[in-house]
Amino acid sequence: MTSDERKQRAIRFLENLNTADPAVFEALTTENFRFEIVSALTEFPPIVGRANFAATECATLRRLFPDGLALRLETVIAEGFHVAATASADTIAMNGRRYRQRYNFFLRFEGDLIAEGREYNDTNLVREVFLT
Repeated sequence: MTSDERKQRAIRFLENLNTADPAVFEALTTENFRFEIVSALTEFPPIVGRANFAATECATLRRLFPDGLALRLETVIAEGFHVAATASADTIAMNGRRYRQRYNFFLRFEGDLIAEGREYNDTNLVREVFLT
């Protein structure tokens, strides 16, 4: 698999944050896939395992963003087994608060599948919208 093919798989994975289809996440990740929102917030611990991530992430996205995340990818760069992406979202959270977020994502592949995902975002915004 080429870097460009990995880039296309990464785009499919990230765009699935909008539709939250567990089958898409399961098709693109390794059995021991690990996803982490990099922050000190204990309310969002890392998720380990393909099926666990697919079920947990989809349920969380649907609960927090009933009208969808509205994630827009901006820049996606692939090199070897790594893909980095910037993105933004502008949506309304389940509590009626506006959620205008900016993201950086890092995805690491093992062969043809994504083995690790890290999300970097405005942690203070997450705290203000969901935890206060």
